Order: sequence, then C-alpha cells, then structure tokens
Amino acid sequence: MPRLLLNMLVFVSLLLYLAGAALWARSHWVRDIFIFGPAGGDGQVVQSLLGRLHWRTDFGAGYNGPAWQQSDRLSPQAIWNGGMSGYPTQVRWRIGFVFQTYNDYHFSHFGGTGFTTRHRLVVIPYWFPAALFAVAPSWWIVSRLRRRRRMAEGRCRRCGYDLRATPGRCPECGMETEVPDLPD
Repeated sequence: MPRLLLNMLVFVSLLLYLAGAALWARSHWVRDIFIFGPAGGDGQVVQSLLGRLHWRTDFGAGYNGPAWQQSDRLSPQAIWNGGMSGYPTQVRWRIGFVFQTYNDYHFSHFGGTGFTTRHRLVVIPYWFPAALFAVAPSWWIVSRLRRRRRMAEGRCRRCGYDLRATPGRCPECGMETEVPDLPD
C-alpha cells in the first residue's frame, strides 16, 4: 500500500509538472486573465503572462460581478504586467518573485477628492513550481534505474549488497531476492 501511494503521488507530481511547463510555454504567446471574488468582498485578479503567474488582491474593492475570464494573444512588445492598471509604480523584485502590499491613489476626474485603494501583488515565475513538481518524478526515475542496475549486477535491489555468495536472501537487509545467472 505505501508503494502504491508513493507511485500515485509521483504520478500526480508529474502531471502538475507537465501542466506547469505547458502554462509556462503558453504564457509567452497568450495572456490569460481571471477575475473573481465573493460578492462584496476582496477582488482577485490572476494573470498568466511572460513566464509568470501574477495574483493581485484588491482589498475592500466590493467585488460584485460573476467570475470573468479572458485570453488574448500577447504582443511582442508586451511589458511584464501586460499593461494592466492597478500595479505598483515601484515593484520590489526578489529573485524573480514579487510579494508586495501597496496603496494606489485614484484621482477624481470630476473635481472631487480622490481615494486610495489597498492591494497585494504576488508574482511567481513558472519555473519555480515546475522545478518543485519535477523533484519527485526525477527521484522515482533515478531510483528505478539504480534498482534495475543493481539487479543486473547481482546485487540486492534494496541495499546494493553483493548477492553472488548468498543467493536468495540478502544478509545485509534480509530482503528475499532472485539473483540472475551471471557469467563466470
């Protein structure tokens, strides 16, 4: 049962890696925007653009619409934020990531006083989750190759102990094994 669970987790990790890699590639040609939030609550804007996932929260925005999605072709001159308003004027990048809370002042075009809104911006490059989700499948492949090589060399699959003198059971870890006939 534990091996089945581990294999299932590795498979799910592989699927997430492939999905992340596909979104990473897609984000260089197509911009995807998703806008959602609870009625009267904070609005959420998620944008996939130029190899990065942007998540902007508009605090106290009083979101009142249904979820909305848009995809459009990316211009070769596209800038990092896709030209969307509401992004901070000074962005604090940290190794390709952004975790920033900021205020945005809105001027009144009709002579009244303006108002300030509060936002949080999180930008994550797609390579990061792709690298994280690639660890488990990579480990699984390496362990399978190592186990196969050990069996071909007449060693224990589990610990690698030389089984030529003690076929059938490993004296090191106690695992029962079948040793292939090796040429003299």
